[in-house]
Amino acid sequence: MSTIRRQRVAEMLFQELSILIANELADPRVSLVEVTGVDVSPDLRSVKIFVKHDDEELAQRQVLEGLKHAVPYMRREIANRCNLRVVPELLFYYDDTAEKAARVDALLRQIAEERERRSASEEQNPVDGATGDA
Repeated sequence: MSTIRRQRVAEMLFQELSILIANELADPRVSLVEVTGVDVSPDLRSVKIFVKHDDEELAQRQVLEGLKHAVPYMRREIANRCNLRVVPELLFYYDDTAEKAARVDALLRQIAEERERRSASEEQNPVDGATGDA
């Protein structure tokens, strides 16, 4: 299967799913969900949809359950709106890239602070062997 076709289908599904999820689903579990990425299988029969949400009161599991519950409706709408031979299976995954990036950033900041503290303490307490007595 052509990668250009896969890319076009992925872009089309990204747009349609973004509109469907943001504007047309009434489930409160998916009220603040944003589609972050779409990965179409080589045979165009399944699609991995990566989502994130901004509602801190809902767990990731609840959001994914709400989306899973809406899959039949979304597939029906995709069939009506998109000119595809086969309507793909929709598989939702939570995109935790932002949280991972924030965690890595915090760890790097912590390492930098420890290095600064260590170099400052070495400047205050020089090593005894470096006095230069001959």
